[in-house]
Amino acid sequence: MTAIWLNAAMLLSSTGGFLALALASEKPGAALMGHPPAPARRWSLRLLGWPLLALALALGVIGWGPGVGGVTWLGWLAAAGAGLVFALPYWERARAAPPARERRAAAPVPLLPPLRARPLRAAVLAAVVIAPPAYLAAVALSHEQPVRRADAITGQAGPWRFTIAEYDRRVPRILLGDFPTKSYQIRFCDACDDQIRAAYLKVNKPRSLRGAGLVFDAERWNRFVEIQLPNSTGPDSEIWLTVEGKDGSLHHASFPIRRISPATADWLQDRRQEP
Repeated sequence: MTAIWLNAAMLLSSTGGFLALALASEKPGAALMGHPPAPARRWSLRLLGWPLLALALALGVIGWGPGVGGVTWLGWLAAAGAGLVFALPYWERARAAPPARERRAAAPVPLLPPLRARPLRAAVLAAVVIAPPAYLAAVALSHEQPVRRADAITGQAGPWRFTIAEYDRRVPRILLGDFPTKSYQIRFCDACDDQIRAAYLKVNKPRSLRGAGLVFDAERWNRFVEIQLPNSTGPDSEIWLTVEGKDGSLHHASFPIRRISPATADWLQDRRQEP
């Protein structure tokens, strides 16, 4: 499931869960349905509402893991709850409005208050309505995770499976002092992550853990690192991954630069040919 559809499913599930719980409540349920909900219906709505909220959380955890998925779930709960807070009073007012024949006989009373009378409420309501589709559009246009691209490399370091890819496919960044750098992202399997203390990356084979390179800066999921390419780096050099287990074991894997970073290999080749 793509990120935009996953977010949309979480929003719909959160909204449905809150709406079912509102209908199961005594006062909101009576105002929205015209009569207090019967005990059996109240329990059935609660049995529908809480699982829908739990489903939204499960979708986030499956899609992004407990950390990012949990935060995303809380965000969509806030959006769905705020939307219903503004929508339910107008729903109640619409249900309580007199029939059309009586409205024609009586003086015209607007169903909704003029927006000019309550500009702050109008602004907040507009923000609540616009925020979810704007967020979904931003997700749709966001940068694709490198480890999910077709050019990502899958491999194994000892008992741990992983997927690694360069963060972007452009040539290296040049920092102050004419130092070229390249960024990479790695993701280990879910079961592997609990057994790993740290992962390191560098150009050329490390001689020890002290010289294993720079450490990936996250503890789980999509770990990120930016390494320097030494002056001796060529198009045929290798990038070495060192993985340290919580039991103290070390495992290695290597990748030719030309395979993991083709544009960087061509750039290094052209740089060598310069006078």
